Amino acid sequence: MLSRLDVWLGTTLFHPPIILVCQLTRQSQYALYRALWFFAACHATYYGLTAEKGLVFSVFMWGWVVATLVNATLYPDRPARSSGFFRGIFWIFFLSGAAFVPLTGTVTDGTVRALIVLFAEYAATIKTIPPRRKTLGSFSGKRKNSPSVR
Repeated sequence: MLSRLDVWLGTTLFHPPIILVCQLTRQSQYALYRALWFFAACHATYYGLTAEKGLVFSVFMWGWVVATLVNATLYPDRPARSSGFFRGIFWIFFLSGAAFVPLTGTVTDGTVRALIVLFAEYAATIKTIPPRRKTLGSFSGKRKNSPSVR
């Protein structure tokens, strides 16, 4: 039942905006996956670094940012895999953070980061990006069957 819910959530909520972004930017779903993980690492580093956390934590966080940047730039289109268990963990993070929004009136940085990671993980579940639909031709002001004006 949870796997069917996961598939429904992915295809209904996450895949349409991911596919649109991939079509507009002409990037693969795997490149978007790696870019979103890089953004999540940058977000975690920006909001996670404080003076009391120490130098070791700071070095770890910056190492994570550099590793995701290198991964996103050197291997953008390498296929990626996503685990339903891993997505489930981030769903718990997201829902627990979202539950406190009505009480506190603010969205926490962990909730935003969980949403970024969920978008990244659901991007990895897309097999192929469909081609973008052609729009109707642009109107040039001329009628097809009218004689040309000289």
